[in-house]
Parts: sequence; C-alpha cells; structure tokens
Amino acid sequence: MKKLILLSLLFFALKSFSQKEANIWYFGRNAGVDFNSNPPEGITIGEINTLEGCSSFADASGNLLFYSDGIRVFDKDHTLMTYTDGNLADDLKGDPSSTQSGMIIPKPGSSSIYYLFTVGDNNNPAFNLYTIDMTLNNGNGQLIDENNDGFFSEDLAQQAPANKSFWTEKIAAVRGEQCNTFWVVSKVANFFYSYKIDETGINLAPVISTVNNRTIRTRGYLKISPNGEKIAIANQDEANELLVYNFDKETGIIANDGVSIFNDSADGQAYGVEFSRNSEKLYVSSTSGFRETLINPQRTYKLFQFDLTNSNIASSKSLIHEQIGFRGALQLGPDGKIYATIPLAYDDINGDATHLDVIENPDADASDVIFTKNAIDLKGKKSTQGLPPFISSLLLPIEIVDSNTNEQINNQNLKLCIGESLTIESEIVTGNNITYEWFFYDGSTTRSIATTSSLTLSNLTKNDTGKYTLSVTLTDECSITTQYDGTFTINVFEAAKANKPDPIYFCDSDATVPNTFDFRKSSLSDKSKEILDGLNDAIFEVFYFDTLANATDNVTGSNLP
Repeated sequence: MKKLILLSLLFFALKSFSQKEANIWYFGRNAGVDFNSNPPEGITIGEINTLEGCSSFADASGNLLFYSDGIRVFDKDHTLMTYTDGNLADDLKGDPSSTQSGMIIPKPGSSSIYYLFTVGDNNNPAFNLYTIDMTLNNGNGQLIDENNDGFFSEDLAQQAPANKSFWTEKIAAVRGEQCNTFWVVSKVANFFYSYKIDETGINLAPVISTVNNRTIRTRGYLKISPNGEKIAIANQDEANELLVYNFDKETGIIANDGVSIFNDSADGQAYGVEFSRNSEKLYVSSTSGFRETLINPQRTYKLFQFDLTNSNIASSKSLIHEQIGFRGALQLGPDGKIYATIPLAYDDINGDATHLDVIENPDADASDVIFTKNAIDLKGKKSTQGLPPFISSLLLPIEIVDSNTNEQINNQNLKLCIGESLTIESEIVTGNNITYEWFFYDGSTTRSIATTSSLTLSNLTKNDTGKYTLSVTLTDECSITTQYDGTFTINVFEAAKANKPDPIYFCDSDATVPNTFDFRKSSLSDKSKEILDGLNDAIFEVFYFDTLANATDNVTGSNLP
C-alpha cells in the first residue's frame, strides 16, 4: 500500500526578485533561521534581542542584507549600521515591544535603495520611515536620514483624521496592481493608511480608508494575503477580534465592512495572523489572557484555521493545535509552510521557545493539516513572541499539476514506490524569453536534469530520492526580468508486500463468549512485523478486521489492535 502525499512549487515575480528575499530571518533572543538550506536551519549569530517586533531582508540570491528590531539596524556582517554622518543607527523610533516593529521595502527600479518603516509600541505610538543606500559603506549600507525624523512629523500627524496616539503596532505590505508598485498599510484608530511606493519613491499622502467603528486595540498582527485581495487584523485584549476586509491593490482602499470572524472569549485573544500561500486559508493564534499572564504565567495557546472560500467564514473555524503557552507570531516562509513561535510565558527568558513549530501544509483543509512541534531547532537561541513580516507577495504561488491526475499538488514531500513514474507540469507562465531548468540534489551534489516546462521521472529507483528545483526566468508584462524558483522532494520506497502469517490457534477454555476478540489484542499485535517481512512499520501499517465484510468496507473491529 502506498500513500500519495502532495508537494508544492511556488514562485515570486517582481523585478529581479524571487522569494529568496525572505530566506534569512532574525528574531527573538539572538535567534535566526536560514531558508537557503533544506530543511531550513537555525542560525545563531543574530544581534537583536527583541520581545516582539523585528524585520529582515535578503537579496535575490538569499544573501542577508540587513535586519532590525525597530531601534537598531544591523548589516550583513552583523555590525551596527551608521548614518552617513557617522552616527550609529541605534535610535530609530520603532520599538522591540511593538507587535510589528518594522517592514523593509525595496525601492522599485533601484538595486540599492531600501525603505525601512518602523512602528512604535502601545506606550510610544509612532510610524516612521528610514532610507538605506546599499552602495554606501563598501556595500554594507548606511542610513541617509541624518535628522532621524522620518517623514511622519508631528505636524503631519496632526493633519490626519485621527490622533497619532491611536497609531497601532501593525504594518503590512504587498505588491500593487500596477507595474513596479508596492502598498504599505498601517492602522490608526478606525482608519487604514495605505502608502504607495513606486519608482519615484513614496507618496507621502496616504490613501485613507475609514472602517467600521471597532474597539481600538494596538496589539496583534496585520497581514495582507499573497494575492493582495484580503487583509486581516487581530485586535488583542478585551476586543478579542479577528477582522477580515477586502483590499484593492489597484487603489490601496480597504473595504469598510470588515467581517468579524473571531470573537468568542473561550477561544482566547487573537494575536498572530497569517494567510496560506494560495490565499484561501487564514490562520490565527490566540492566548487565553494577557494582563493576567503577568501574574499567572500559565496561559493556553490555541491555533485556528478559517476557510476564506466559505460563504460564512466564521463558521469554518477549526482548532488546529492547543497547548500551554503564551501569544506568538505566525509567518509564512519561502517554502510555503507557516512557522509559529509559542513561548510559554510573557517576558520570561526561561519561558521562551527553543524551537519553531510549523504548519506543514497550510493550503490543506483543516482535517488534513499537519502541525509539527519543534520543527526547527534554534541551536541554543530562543524565539519570543515575534517573527519578521515580509511583503506578502514575495510568496505568491504558481500551480503545478500531476499530469496523470490533473490535480494541483502542493506543499509536502512526495512518497513513491520503486518502479513508479511521475510527470509534473508547471502552470503556464506568460512573458518573453522564458527559460526552464530543473536541478536535482542527491544529498551531496547538484546537477541539471532538464530544460523543459515539465519533468518526467520514469521507473523510479531509490537513487531518485532527493530534492528537485525548478528555475524559470522570463521578461514579464512590466518589462522586468523575473525569476521563479521552486523545490520539492521525492522519497522512493520499496513497494509494500504482505506475507501470510502463521495460523493462530486459540482455545476458549471457559467456553463463555466465543465471539469476544480479547485474545487478539495480545496475539495479533505481534504479527505486524512478520507480515511486513522487515519493511519499516513506521511507513507501512497493518490493519486487522473481524469479518470479511468489514475488511471489504475497510471497517476495523472495535476490539482489534
């Protein structure tokens, strides 16, 4: 018996970017993760020590550029950056205790200019901008804002239709509908501010969307779906809400009829938010309390999924995971998995998490979701409540299908048997100068194996076990050279074969109830290894049935092992 497990291949298209810009994460107590390896690995040389907010960014090849906790900025050599006047970049107006203390955006049309938005915390609300020129300081970058006032001065804030003191700890970003544009979105009181970034820079006049009069809460994550059509916001504390709005990536307008899909106090207070890569599933993490945690550190952490394709999104709520733990972030990775940090307590280094957990297949229906504890070892460093947010469209998907079944396949390893064959095809891409190249990594060396849009693997052997990578380059509709990258893994196993075990003779010595099957609990449980004849019983499972009819209907006997 074999099980077909789905796999994924995802691409990103903008400028000369791929999803590798999100390949290096720094967060928590000097913790980090490198997604350039498969599986991703913990890295230990980060310089930030943050309770929540953080941001980081890499180049198109996955090499670190810089990272920040909202107050300090560190370059690729983990050295504190400076302004061009030589002063240290350790006085930015964000805050490590802000839910999302920063967001990094590359300037469209430039290979060297990056914008760092910083966000203050509940006690010191602020929203500011810094510009980093990577051509300076021998390619390590410098901040060119000498006066450190960003562009949100007090005068500008007072012109806004809401007081600056109500600026929240939230920021999100996505690619715009027009070529070479991004939208950066934040929340202040009952208004969303959307700032457009294009080749000319940042439009300092925001697109302001007035939304329904919800209770104003600063804490909790703000995320935009990878396809740019939905925006979700968690309002932690007594508001206890998760709201979903429509987002127009052409105009930056957020619809004013947000749907509240999470407001049951028994479910805890919403904090972490993330969309699946196909933008059809939404995840939220919660904690059973915040203020109480300062006194009683033992809280309950819950993780829920919502199906955004359901006409009644709130009714689709499904509990994915529950444990003792405090609030923590959810972040979509470049591998299409969603990573979770689950500290055990508030602001307690002994309660910080030593690993990241992971939703292995976020696009799946709730009943099929696989949640893995301790997926990434942080190698002695620890995660706290935050993970770095990224431009959500860095992680846009492209569908691939199994040619035999015409089904979309996504987000897990594929397990096949010796002698089987497989053909997969890329979604049709549009553009000019399109090239395809497949690579195979067997654990020691990487080699090119095909230059076509589809890949056929015939008569598989164990030597075909390994990592497969597809790279696609093209010139898109914006006349930008685009690279798509995707990977999947194949594991090839020996086909299952069942041996007939020796007969079991059992005497009902007291002749009481002849049809009770209690004896099988001890007798049959020892037969699996004999039946499998040495095959790995962690991969193949033997089922027992008490009648031929139940075997035909695949219904196991209630008293059987």
